[in-house]
Amino acid sequence: MKPSYQDALAYFGVNGAHPGGLSLTKALLEREQISNATHLLDAGCGTGQTSAFIKKNYPCHVTSIDYHPTMVQRALKRFQKEQLSIQLLQGSLENLPFSPNSFDIILVESVLIFTDSKKALKELKRVLKPNGVLLALEMTAERVLTPVEQSNMCSVYGINQVLTEQEWVASMKEAGFKGIEIKLAHSVFSHMLSTPEVEEEEMDRNVPQNIEMEQKLMEHSFILYTYGNIIGYRVYRAIC
Repeated sequence: MKPSYQDALAYFGVNGAHPGGLSLTKALLEREQISNATHLLDAGCGTGQTSAFIKKNYPCHVTSIDYHPTMVQRALKRFQKEQLSIQLLQGSLENLPFSPNSFDIILVESVLIFTDSKKALKELKRVLKPNGVLLALEMTAERVLTPVEQSNMCSVYGINQVLTEQEWVASMKEAGFKGIEIKLAHSVFSHMLSTPEVEEEEMDRNVPQNIEMEQKLMEHSFILYTYGNIIGYRVYRAIC
């Protein structure tokens, strides 16, 4: 069985694989009210880079969850090495192992598109407290994609569909979110041109060479350069 894009990210331990990386995450968090009473969920935490940053810079309670076992192991090693008190679980966004009304803020960075997004959004709504905040950074189509464009992207990323901004907003409304705002919008090409200072994705250079994993990351790069004018990302902020 060929590896998925997420398998490749996990194998190489890619940090900040979402557009804008940690720099964008920092800017988003600065706009939120975060105190020692805040319970924050990093949903799809990957290697734990974002969770670790939050715990070191904010006085809040941090919980992290990821579906991929290799990502969870990498996050655990990071938290242990940096001696950070972060609750870490392996689990699915479509079936979150938390009680209703558990979190004040949920941060989701390029994760929903890899799930059954309608199920995942309903679960995120369930575990958010009333008036809690969802911050979701997701791949977004700049227009309705042709069947061939959808097929090419879905085959590389192992996803069901690349949604437009309107489709993302509709899904969030359907899940029960309100006050949905678009905090940032870029196509891939406009992002590359306007933010040349964004740091490169860090990865583990000590893993053995794996041609299939490398090929999957090359496919990702090919998609970005081929469809960079018609796909991008949005930062969605929604209230529970």
